[in-house]
Amino acid sequence: MPDYRQLIVETIDGCCRITLNRPDSLNALNIRIGIELLDVIDEIERDAEVRVVVLTGSGRAFCAGDDLKGMADPDTPLRPLPDPVEQYVRGEGRWPLIVERIRSMPKPVIARINGHAHGAGFNLALACDFRVMADSATLAIPFVRRGLATGTSLLQQYVGIGKALEWALRGSTLSAAECERWGLVTAVVADADLDRTTDELVAELVAGPTAVLGLTKAAIVRSWEAPPGEAYAQQGLALQHARRTEDFAEGRKAFLEKRSPRFTGR
Repeated sequence: MPDYRQLIVETIDGCCRITLNRPDSLNALNIRIGIELLDVIDEIERDAEVRVVVLTGSGRAFCAGDDLKGMADPDTPLRPLPDPVEQYVRGEGRWPLIVERIRSMPKPVIARINGHAHGAGFNLALACDFRVMADSATLAIPFVRRGLATGTSLLQQYVGIGKALEWALRGSTLSAAECERWGLVTAVVADADLDRTTDELVAELVAGPTAVLGLTKAAIVRSWEAPPGEAYAQQGLALQHARRTEDFAEGRKAFLEKRSPRFTGR
């Protein structure tokens, strides 16, 4: 992996852990950290040794959203696109690009939410496949409280349009208990148990059939708003590709031999 200025990236035993490392800014997103995140996602997708990804933040927050004090820094000047809407969605290092890439990554991604995940940080967390949340952490879409308009991004996929509208229009901050009640997180744990619970989930996923997990993830994401026929086609496509994997053969053999499978991720 290359050296990164605003990320800490460590790969151990099949797990790549990405830590947003701007603790003085509560890991707010700027151009540089966005570029680095997109780069490390590219590296992970090419690295066959990585079977699961953990995304977290250093210090007191997961991610406080966009850096409202300034997206550029001396080494990474702002080079906006002519169309401001296109800049918001497709500008250099922008968070919607990161959300898109996480959702399409053919490996499971866990958000370890160690503190505030607000604004764009909320969207980063929702882009991940699993969310393990400390009970002191919060999720929020606070834009209207600052006079900023917003949408609901992925939120309505989790809670429906009614609740998504309520939270967006009121600028709500959600406690960990509320997030768990609404199914926004996989687990809420005491702060002291955050690493242990995350590591247990990592161990489960690292031992799984990685390529098959990626095919399943792709079928679910692509079928979310598709009519049933198209959704079934995506499922069938995933199944046909899965039948060509080594892990499919191992899973079948293990079933016939009445033992636990030993998946390699291929």
